Amino acid sequence: IEGQPVRDLIPKGGLPLSMVLLYGKQIADALAFAHESGVIHRDLKTANVMVTPEGRVKVLDFGLAKRIQEAELGAKKDLGLTASGMVLGTPNYLPPEILLGAKAEVRSDIWSLGVMLYEMASGRLPFEASSMAQLTGAILNETPTPLSGRVPTGLQMVIARCLAKEPAERYRTASEVRAALEGLDPNAGPARARKPTRRLWLAVAGALITVLAVTLALRTADIQKWVAGGAGGAVGTDRPRIGSLAVLPLANLSGDPTQEYFADGMTEELITNLALIHSLKVISRTSVMPFKQSKKSVRDIASQLGVDAIVEGSVQRAGDKVRISAQLIDPAKDRQLWAKSYEREVKDVLSLQSEVARDIVSEIKLQLSPQEIALITKRKTVNPEAYEMYLRGRYEWSKVNDEGVRKAIEYYQKSIALNPGDARYSSGLADAYLLQTWVLGTLPQKEGMAKVKEYAQRALAADDSAAEAHSSMAIALFFEDWNWTEAERHAKRAIQLNPGYSTAHLVYSVMLAAAGRINEAIEQDRLAMDLDPLSLVVSWNASATLFYAKRYDDAIARAKRGVELDPTSTLPLGRLARIQEAIGNYDASLDILKKILPQKNKPIVAMLRQAYATGGANGYWRKMLEIETMGGEAKAKDPIRIAMCYTKLGERDKALAALERAYSQHSGDMVFLKVEPSFEPLHADPRFQSIVKRVGIPPA
Repeated sequence: IEGQPVRDLIPKGGLPLSMVLLYGKQIADALAFAHESGVIHRDLKTANVMVTPEGRVKVLDFGLAKRIQEAELGAKKDLGLTASGMVLGTPNYLPPEILLGAKAEVRSDIWSLGVMLYEMASGRLPFEASSMAQLTGAILNETPTPLSGRVPTGLQMVIARCLAKEPAERYRTASEVRAALEGLDPNAGPARARKPTRRLWLAVAGALITVLAVTLALRTADIQKWVAGGAGGAVGTDRPRIGSLAVLPLANLSGDPTQEYFADGMTEELITNLALIHSLKVISRTSVMPFKQSKKSVRDIASQLGVDAIVEGSVQRAGDKVRISAQLIDPAKDRQLWAKSYEREVKDVLSLQSEVARDIVSEIKLQLSPQEIALITKRKTVNPEAYEMYLRGRYEWSKVNDEGVRKAIEYYQKSIALNPGDARYSSGLADAYLLQTWVLGTLPQKEGMAKVKEYAQRALAADDSAAEAHSSMAIALFFEDWNWTEAERHAKRAIQLNPGYSTAHLVYSVMLAAAGRINEAIEQDRLAMDLDPLSLVVSWNASATLFYAKRYDDAIARAKRGVELDPTSTLPLGRLARIQEAIGNYDASLDILKKILPQKNKPIVAMLRQAYATGGANGYWRKMLEIETMGGEAKAKDPIRIAMCYTKLGERDKALAALERAYSQHSGDMVFLKVEPSFEPLHADPRFQSIVKRVGIPPA
């Protein structure tokens, strides 16, 4: 057919009213005929409508069309989808019910016609967004951007009725839309002559179908190639090689903001399942959550995270049913490679996530080991109420603050009470107590690590294949028991079970650095940062490793990167202050401390600055010792810091006595004794080496 698509004829600002009505009426006529012939189009859009040189409108591309009887009798649970579950049609033109998995019907095409009328009248689409998740959310929950005053009220009302969220509120037929548009046309003549009978039209249609059947038979090979290329239109070698991906936060389509925890939990579960694949790099949850509701393009996000592909989608929960829609995107060409929707009961949601992960892996043609296949296809069910509490706990825990972690502990304890045999709930508690002890410092180390160890043991007893539990156990054995051999065994086991678990690499890095195996520790930091590039804790630990390596410029650069990741956090600033102090930049260190210390402690900075100004480095450390031992040396909270002060002052005997007190108190930081630069002057002393040996630090 000669002509141009309507899409190419729409200028900025929209078509004149006369042209909108002219094209709109003809499209409605064509649609009415299709519906009366028993066919739903299902992919109506301005790119599929041609205008001939004579001004006649032709509705084309019935490739996704379906007979109405088939739609009514066919797969009733998934009638908006193909047999494989792929969403049909172009997203901007899809009605809410199709996005939610309902069957396609006449009024689904009416919605698409409304989108086209809106586009012709304004020059833009009623719903636009930078991602599929945002677009779906807008179509389901938002109203279109109001049309300008140049669009007559009558036409605005016709469009609004076509775009009603509920199908029952739209026009019943395309003929009704045609009649409504006819009523708005000031140049409309008398009623049209009676249109040809349905029998005549069907005879013509039958002849056309015969011609189409012959054409299709001749083009079967081409069609098979297209199908093999997937929904994104990629054919053969045009498909990208995917070795890394990021799962963006799934959109919450429940319409209830309090269900965000559920959508975030489903995102984390999908990441966890995909991370089990050794040959696939999957970005960790910490680094993808900042892109929740982001306006950035998928290309920019992929570039920032360093991945080949993006997975995005949505979650909708209604009662005991969960529906997840996901799509795989090639960010380089901004095209969809694969899409599918899934629906299960809440108790089967873990199996649902495994199925999504399996389909994605299948789509990107990865070869799996028998062990990986077993892990990813493992049948898993949950106690819905216990799992609900667990997801709430993960949501609170991820806030990384004292209030959040306390709430998380309450939720996890409820989960365990309901289902004590599920390893993830005990592992969640181990993570929570670890966060309180190691990062937030709100729980004494001895008490905190004992709890970490207790719940890690419970998790391992329930499921020895849980990488998270092995990682938690490694940390507990390391800091609490100083059992270096067993701690390393659990850390390596966690990495073996899930090489995509960034925390396992982080934990192993800490152990390797403390043992003086610095190059190995730096490699583990690199792996952790590769998997979790936006993680503040991973970056913070990497700067510590570089500090212990005495690569001070690199350590400062990494600490500053941590400040960029979160300017409000004291973690990277505290690390930066410590590095500046160690290399003798006392004023720079005090400038940082002045920013991060609570108001009541700010006078300490002034005292130290004065001491440094009058007495140099010696004066600084003498004043620091005075501050640290204010309540008496025996009662001091940090004997390691006191030992550091004495070492800087050259008082070796007192420094070693302070380290003996730290050893008797089982201070956790004793594991870093051998690599702490401040203690280098003590290394040759047999008393120092005796303490190192008793802590269990292995020889280099």
